[in-house]
Amino acid sequence: MFGLIYIPIVLWSSIIGLFYHPKATVVQLNYDIERNGKVVGKLTSIKSTNQQTEEYVTESDVKIDILFSIQVYTKVQGTFNNGVLSEGNILRKVNGKDKANAHIIWSNDKYLIKEPHETGSFKFKIYYTTACLMHEEPTGLQHIFSENFKQFINVKQLGPHKYVLQLPDGNENIYTYVNGKCAEAVVKTTFATVYIKLKK
Repeated sequence: MFGLIYIPIVLWSSIIGLFYHPKATVVQLNYDIERNGKVVGKLTSIKSTNQQTEEYVTESDVKIDILFSIQVYTKVQGTFNNGVLSEGNILRKVNGKDKANAHIIWSNDKYLIKEPHETGSFKFKIYYTTACLMHEEPTGLQHIFSENFKQFINVKQLGPHKYVLQLPDGNENIYTYVNGKCAEAVVKTTFATVYIKLKK
């Protein structure tokens, strides 16, 4: 009798397993971008987790008026499977014109980097990129991958939960974390220094 009851339960459990997929856990962080104490843009960073896959998408839009108006839109995306980057993208536009547009994909034991006018590759696996910076404190890391520069860049801890990214163009960006999330970033660009502050 117990065997007759057990078999249908096992079959039903197997059928449920085929069609049931847990919903993704989504965390969204919203930031103001400030220059000289004035809000000049917004940044949104989303982390989605579904079983062994994590996806990070960060978008920012900034408008700075110096001698002329500069509008910068940036979108950085990274998808990780079992902790390894499987696909990434960077799109940056300045006053509507592409300044960076690259697609990074893991294929046949190497990464392919595809841009409109060139293609490159390398074999080092990537576990952390700049797409992760707002959601994951880079604890213990010395290098992280930059989608913008298409290479690994140095990261150094300045103090408790505070890190500096040393960029190939000579600039340095500083990130401060609270409870594992970026609370503030100081970003130096060719045009200006801006402060990215987490909204409460």
